[in-house]
Amino acid sequence: MEFLTSDLDQSLNYVFRNGLKLNQPFYGCDGVDGFALGQPRQYVGAYFLTVGVVLLIIYIPCLIVIWKSDLMKSSCYKIMVCLGILDICCILTNSVTTGFLGIQGATFCSYPLFIYFMGSLGCGCWMGSCASCILLGINRCCDVNQHLRIRTIFLGRKMYFTISIPILYTIYSTFFTKPIIFNSNYMSWFFNPMLPGHEATDYVNIAHTINNCVVSGATTAIYAYLCILLFAKSKHFRSESISKTQTQIFFQSVLICSFNAIAAYIYVYMQFFYSPPSVVLIGQLAWQCAHGSVCLIYITMNKTVRRGVIDLVVPRVIRDKARIGTNRAANIARPILSVIGMEPKIGGTTRTGTSSGTVF
Repeated sequence: MEFLTSDLDQSLNYVFRNGLKLNQPFYGCDGVDGFALGQPRQYVGAYFLTVGVVLLIIYIPCLIVIWKSDLMKSSCYKIMVCLGILDICCILTNSVTTGFLGIQGATFCSYPLFIYFMGSLGCGCWMGSCASCILLGINRCCDVNQHLRIRTIFLGRKMYFTISIPILYTIYSTFFTKPIIFNSNYMSWFFNPMLPGHEATDYVNIAHTINNCVVSGATTAIYAYLCILLFAKSKHFRSESISKTQTQIFFQSVLICSFNAIAAYIYVYMQFFYSPPSVVLIGQLAWQCAHGSVCLIYITMNKTVRRGVIDLVVPRVIRDKARIGTNRAANIARPILSVIGMEPKIGGTTRTGTSSGTVF
């Protein structure tokens, strides 16, 4: 309870309640040169910054295409748009901001208010995306096994109440829990700003620890159950294409869940124990992959979204000459069944796949 109550005076709500001033006993930088404490990491920083910008360039058009399409009639895609917005906010922190600060060799006292704000945003959206990921997994299970009673929470107007849960959780995590703080020496984010005169226990975020432990276990269990269901159903079909699809779903589910689990466990471990820089960097890369992998699956495996993005960003004159996009197609091809979506309605029926999001 001591750690939970301390969040009120060490979280973003305190900053707004006190005229954008940080809590000095815990986040005071008087006489501290943040750049002197850091280490410029030009190459690693350039990697994170470049990859972050590329992911945003891919992810934002994908969300626009989904938002404008009939896919939004599906509860699955409503959750995925919410999850996508949270992913973008996390990419701004774990890739773009990380790269910018790493190149400069910054630590907390280099840009205290900026790092504090981005750390709050990254931590809050991470925890919100965790809740969205679980919700999305449950939604996919309900589509595969329609006998599950919990599927009623995705029907009709109940869906808006259901989707408000990760939104409210994101608000709580952003404004009422301790932020993560960047340190260029490790090219990662910690709750401890590593200021003189303070112990690491002063900055423990219990809510984040519980979140990561619960989400890692729940996500793994949900997608394991989903894969078992899909493979069990595939036994009733002899189609080679279905067999390949089931294999693809299983591989992608394991891949995304692995990124989520690695990032979650490493970040929990880093909060309480010393971790070598190499382990910390792996955790940071896993956090980046957990959010960035979804848009890569969109653009590479979902033909409907990919063609929509082409129509959105490529001028029509070029599309006509190159014969790409949807304007030359007689029919919109079905997207490949993947862990990030489901096939659009064709002939009055809907075939479902699986979807996943992130965990940091």
